[in-house]
Amino acid sequence: FNYEERQKIPWDDLRYVFGEIMYGGHITDDWDRILCMAYLQNLIHAGIADEMELSPGYVLPQFNNYQEAKDLIEQTTPGESPVLYGLHANAEIGFRTLQANNLFATINELQPKQTGGGGADPADDVRVRLEEIMGSLPE
Repeated sequence: FNYEERQKIPWDDLRYVFGEIMYGGHITDDWDRILCMAYLQNLIHAGIADEMELSPGYVLPQFNNYQEAKDLIEQTTPGESPVLYGLHANAEIGFRTLQANNLFATINELQPKQTGGGGADPADDVRVRLEEIMGSLPE
């Protein structure tokens, strides 16, 4: 089956993948495996997403098929903000300040540098270097 064609989420299959395949190989005791599957029975089920709030003020949209889910996510997902990651709203200020400082430092490094010598034009230095390279090429 193609995941886009499924009408419902295969909760039993997901529990099996997580409990027996992904983690089951790491669990050596049978009782621990039974405990893991009991936890998964309670955690992975059809009602897990009902009225779930993915971020403050953004409730998980309900959908019937893959395309509807994709459209809803693309249209209703809020833009990135520190609040989505559990940070204070001012957390972005420090990040943006650092980002701007890095940008301006890079721009500053790309600016032509003046040497302490006779104030020659950088274009003259390039011209001289180009003539040297052209002179070393075969005819």
